[in-house]
Amino acid sequence: MYQLAQHQQECRLIALSRSGIDHHSIEGFVLGLSDELLLLQYVSDFHLDGLMVLRIADITDVRCSATCTFQRELLEHEGLLQQVPFDIGLDLRNWNTVLAQLSTMYPLMILECENLDDPDFLIGRIDEFTPMAVAMQWFSGTARWDDELAILAFDDITCCQAGTNYIAFYQRYFERTAH
Repeated sequence: MYQLAQHQQECRLIALSRSGIDHHSIEGFVLGLSDELLLLQYVSDFHLDGLMVLRIADITDVRCSATCTFQRELLEHEGLLQQVPFDIGLDLRNWNTVLAQLSTMYPLMILECENLDDPDFLIGRIDEFTPMAVAMQWFSGTARWDDELAILAFDDITCCQAGTNYIAFYQRYFERTAH
């Protein structure tokens, strides 16, 4: 935890691993953390690609390698570092608090439950909260809204993404095709 706080304070680009969940490392800037959750500015192929919230308990390794340091310099020279919302200040106490805030800022988001026997990847909008779960109106990869809400227990959620390029394409599609 101290290591993550230090990376946040020094605005370092880091790579983190979640062994057993994801075979690929995730690169980003630490924007905030709590005992339970980590908020990142996700970086993919030198693109700032939205916000990502991960469970601290799932993180198995955090690195700030020479490559991360060099790539941060490249991002800075391209003027992208100024676009990272280092002062975002979300309440990361638990999934309920962070999802409530993000749902007011972003119309669509992705929620993942990667540790289940049948992992969930849902894209859509938050409908309601209960003390133990969130209900999400979700749509398929072909942008067809499902009639039933998906209920995700907070204990099962491993990742939330908001403001990504992937989500933005669907958002623009819905805006273009709105009646």
